[in-house]
Amino acid sequence: MFSMLTETLLGRTFLGYLLMFAVPLILPALFVKLIGFQGLRHLFSYEPKDTAIHRVDPRLKIVYPVVIGILSVILNWFYVFLLLGVSLIPWLILRPSLARIRVTLTMAITPVIGMIWSQGMFYGYHPGVHYLFVFPWTIRWFGSVGLSIEGLYYGAEQAGRMLVPASASLILLLSTKPSDIIWAFYKFRFPPVAGFAFTVALRFLPQMIERVTLLQKAMQVRGYDLSKPRWWQLNQWAGYLRRVFGSIPTITMALLIQSLRTTSVMALVADARAFGSEKQRVTLQEYQSTSADRIGWGALAALVILVVGLVSMHIGNRQL
Repeated sequence: MFSMLTETLLGRTFLGYLLMFAVPLILPALFVKLIGFQGLRHLFSYEPKDTAIHRVDPRLKIVYPVVIGILSVILNWFYVFLLLGVSLIPWLILRPSLARIRVTLTMAITPVIGMIWSQGMFYGYHPGVHYLFVFPWTIRWFGSVGLSIEGLYYGAEQAGRMLVPASASLILLLSTKPSDIIWAFYKFRFPPVAGFAFTVALRFLPQMIERVTLLQKAMQVRGYDLSKPRWWQLNQWAGYLRRVFGSIPTITMALLIQSLRTTSVMALVADARAFGSEKQRVTLQEYQSTSADRIGWGALAALVILVVGLVSMHIGNRQL
């Protein structure tokens, strides 16, 4: 059976199409199965706890992902993964809940697999490239020669560069209150509105996805059939897709009305709290630096000095 798939043109074509489309189709299904759309809201929300990371200066937690992201760009792939290990240290101190860990790992692993797989497929033809599977001429019109080892390595490198700033940014979201983010933006001489817009934008996408799910359930309760047929019920898929596309205008209008109502309520809350009424923003409690802040700033500065020193000695620098 395996020899028929690898030796005959029909078998190699079938296997090529399976490699080309199986992973892109499995990843969204895996994402929805493991965390669902409602899990996104928990990922982008603050988790109250009494840890050293929660007590760190919000300004440090904003600077941290920016610096880590810059360092990940200038290092080669081996040192990028070492930097990823360093970025996991705050997670050990944070000790997030198991639900947050599951959502975070799913959000991190799903795009990583897709990035590695796509680079392995579309790395391109270069002299000396080794292929795990070479596509026959019946599938090369997609623009891919085959699944290459060098492409998988390159995808792993790019995935590491994505994971490092993502890991650092999620620390900020899970351990910092929205009001502290606005305060940090103000201390950086940015308008407080910029920090307010930043916190609102982070929560808009998961809330919108959750609202779409609720609207679909509301339509089903009122008799609109959105039940998905089984994969083998091929004669029912055309009707299912027609009903899904037919529901888009209704969901879009309801989503637009809900978004306008939410924006209006948010504006009323901001006005009730006199947000933006004074140029000099005041707070009830002014943040006081602690020893944890000094340790954090010192560790970040030491990491920057170490990376700059390695790059200046042509150790671990990225080859362009």
